[in-house]
Amino acid sequence: MISPIIPTYNERENIKVLIPEIFKVFEENGIEGNLIIVDDNSPDGTALEVKKLEEKYPITLIKRNKKLGIGSAYTTGFKLALERKADIVFEMDADLSHNPREIPNFVKNLNKYDVVIGSRYVKGGKIDGWSLWRKIISRGANSIARIMLGLNIRDITSGYRAYKSEVLESIELDKIKSNGYAFQAEILFMAKENGFRIKEIPIEFIDRRKGKSKLSWIEIVNFFILCTKLCLDRIIR
Repeated sequence: MISPIIPTYNERENIKVLIPEIFKVFEENGIEGNLIIVDDNSPDGTALEVKKLEEKYPITLIKRNKKLGIGSAYTTGFKLALERKADIVFEMDADLSHNPREIPNFVKNLNKYDVVIGSRYVKGGKIDGWSLWRKIISRGANSIARIMLGLNIRDITSGYRAYKSEVLESIELDKIKSNGYAFQAEILFMAKENGFRIKEIPIEFIDRRKGKSKLSWIEIVNFFILCTKLCLDRIIR
């Protein structure tokens, strides 16, 4: 069984498009899946929209009382997926930037690898809708993190990825230090340290059409603080 985990905060308009599209892909490809939505008390009624869709699709809504961050949203979803014996667990954005039609390609690559990353920066990968400045920041952050963490991965910050369940089972999720977008780097670092095979496949990333980006300068600073800590840990060991 496949369990995509989708954190949400003010994604009502996007989620009512995304969820039916995911299950359409599942049906067309004979995939058994259960979607886990982790909502941080969105004031726009995202959770209410998910509840409507629960009547039609196998969805589990985890509604939290306040905004707790993307990292803790994923770890909460991971734990539930593992409890339910999911074979494959996905990370996926709610803002339509990740095309659900790529899901079968992720699953196919998991026949040979343990973690599959949807990469904007390998050959064939694309970004649609970003300014030049945003692209420079993202490229720079990934290049620096790759060196600091010793990861031969071009898109460390990608939020579209799939894990075999044993990868997540090997990680002490409660000990993850980061709670923002730095979470993406930390969990990849742990997977690599535990000896798992990681593969990047090209995707086209489409910037959100509705709603506001959650990325902030604080997130960027926290990302580099985490990379520094992990780099020092790696050197000391």
